[in-house]
Amino acid sequence: MASRRVGPGRTVPPPRPVRAHPFRAGVALLLALPLAACGTGTTGVDGGDPLRLTVLADAAGDGVGEWRGDAGDFTGHPYEPEGVEVSVAYPEFEGAGDFAEGLAARVDQEVRDFRAGTRDPVRLDVAWELVAAGDGVLGVRLVRTEEDMHGLREGHATYWYDARERSVSSSTELLRGQEELVRLNALAREELADDEHVDPDALHPVLRTYDSIGFNSSGDLVVEFDDGHLSPIVDGHVPDSSPGRRAVVVEHERAAPLLSDLGARAREAALVEEPDLELPPGRPDDAEVGPPPGVVNAGDPGVDCQDGETRCVALTFDDGPVEATPRLLDLLAEEEVTASFFLNGGPALTRPSVLRRAYAEGHEIASHGDEHEHMNRMDPDRLAAQTAAVSAMVRRQTGFTVEQFRPPFGATNDAVHEEIAAQGMAEVAWTVDSRDWEGHGREEIVETVLDGVEPGAVVLLHDPRPATLAAVPEIVERLREKDYVFVTSSQALGGTEPGKVYPPDWDGDW
Repeated sequence: MASRRVGPGRTVPPPRPVRAHPFRAGVALLLALPLAACGTGTTGVDGGDPLRLTVLADAAGDGVGEWRGDAGDFTGHPYEPEGVEVSVAYPEFEGAGDFAEGLAARVDQEVRDFRAGTRDPVRLDVAWELVAAGDGVLGVRLVRTEEDMHGLREGHATYWYDARERSVSSSTELLRGQEELVRLNALAREELADDEHVDPDALHPVLRTYDSIGFNSSGDLVVEFDDGHLSPIVDGHVPDSSPGRRAVVVEHERAAPLLSDLGARAREAALVEEPDLELPPGRPDDAEVGPPPGVVNAGDPGVDCQDGETRCVALTFDDGPVEATPRLLDLLAEEEVTASFFLNGGPALTRPSVLRRAYAEGHEIASHGDEHEHMNRMDPDRLAAQTAAVSAMVRRQTGFTVEQFRPPFGATNDAVHEEIAAQGMAEVAWTVDSRDWEGHGREEIVETVLDGVEPGAVVLLHDPRPATLAAVPEIVERLREKDYVFVTSSQALGGTEPGKVYPPDWDGDW
């Protein structure tokens, strides 16, 4: 995707993995020493509230400029429904043009994903707070207020700028690495276990769950979770946002071993008496940097399905996530099997925590379209929304950008090909149909799969079907007896490229 303008004078690079105002009262828990100490509090902008990040400024002033824009400044998105109100503001700092560009790119992605990944979007407001400014480190907390058919909710994302390296970082980069994020996730899960408005199983160490981390005025680590992000699953409904923001506070003694060098400097920058906006000269570090904590790579990178020796097979599951999907994930975990999940829009909105779990456990997340309809029979005007929705939902929940799209029923045509390609995805069907969707029993599903599999196979299955769930353990056992290795669909196909169709001769005439 090429760079493009999203506002006056602002050229934004394509989004890449990232290195206000009070809303409603919410319950928060204080993770202290001893561990059992906890308390509650309300949201506010009081810098002395231990449950809140420090706030050094929330409006333009000395040394802090501001960019403002509306819906007309955010164009070129795959899907732009009419009538959606957008109001955006973010700060600009002298000598930190890289930070402004980074914030612009991330805000542009938020607008894009709100438009495509919510039901009947009404308005999106983005405001900002300066939460750290010292020693060449800046911290900005973006506050999103969203309204769609499900009502109002608030979300937060905090980004960090290191002037020495001229780098923009996600909140998880305040931590040393993935292991420290996993430890933080375990602490948060333990502390939130008794909150009736929280499903502890909704907590997973992924980028978007931990996209707002900072420090309070005492220097303790504050982790905040968006409205509804951790709410229990209710069939047929999106997670309830009414309980509001949740936060966990980790006292500095306990948090210090988790922090990266940036995290330690960010803490000091959050404790300044007055914002220090003098930024030292810096230069980008040319050393190759890995993904930030919370970014999970699907599959085993050590497996080479094209070496002529490894017998690879991909199990792919359509139509989820559903009530049975957690049990399927349990089975795959027990068998140490990696799979690919092609998700639909309604289930992804209803069970986002299951989506996050599948991603966190190293499975490949892909799109099966918003509504389970024949896209080759749709009015072409509907294709953009059908194709964009799940990608946006997945990114809002995990930070991951979907790379594969499977049209419902495998039904496709030139118009569908073109739309999927335009949105930067590969179109992936299957090479073996289990035919579980015909209502077959366990044994018949197993035999159909075993009869059709050969090295490089992509197997079509459906996690909503009880017989499929019952068949998976035997499928795994018998394929392993034939020396098959379980991989993602991308790996089985030898890698996929945006705009291409797999298998190449797939006609999708359903």
